[in-house]
Amino acid sequence: MNEWLEFVGTGIIVFIILYVLARILSKKLISQMTLFDFIAGITLGSMTATTFLADNVTLSRGALGLLTFAALVLVIDYLTLKSLTIRKLVNSQPTLLMDNGKILIKNMKQVRFNVDELIAELRKAGVFQFSDVQTAILETDGSVSVLRKSEATPVTSRDMKLETAPAKYSHVVMVQGEILRQQLNASGYSEAWLQDQLQAHGISNVKEVLVAQVNPDGTIFIETVE
Repeated sequence: MNEWLEFVGTGIIVFIILYVLARILSKKLISQMTLFDFIAGITLGSMTATTFLADNVTLSRGALGLLTFAALVLVIDYLTLKSLTIRKLVNSQPTLLMDNGKILIKNMKQVRFNVDELIAELRKAGVFQFSDVQTAILETDGSVSVLRKSEATPVTSRDMKLETAPAKYSHVVMVQGEILRQQLNASGYSEAWLQDQLQAHGISNVKEVLVAQVNPDGTIFIETVE
């Protein structure tokens, strides 16, 4: 019994340590990772598993190893902020994949990027014709930035010299029957107004609401629990 309690306790402690370190090392470990961030994340995960499961590694040694590696990552991150040379060494450089509608085969081969992957990335950027592309660049985090040719760029209100109102976004004010008062206040509406809207939609109990969103024009989207 004591052995099982020790096992569970170790797991909880290791999880807390890893969570704190991940927060310290920034959100890059879970989004738009560079090669260095990817290696750091993999290593932290491997060290955590070893600390948790290996019989010959004590909790104190495992925790010390995690802290040491995290400190090393922070030092390298700091050095990359201060030195362009180190930043190039650690994070590599963006690669030009297309220029003026022409695919740069040599550059594609250097980064082992095939045409199918390029087509998929262009589609994600809303581009379906190679001839519409002025420049396509493979970034250090693995994403592809696409610049359309001027004649293929959608016309904006600025281009047409039209006066526009400042852009606004919708606010989610309820989730699973709970009123998000901070979001509701940010939307400019009161809780009484929200209650009136719910009643207008035939909802008498807030627990019936799965999600509610207030749009910039004052309309409200409500989805109820089935």
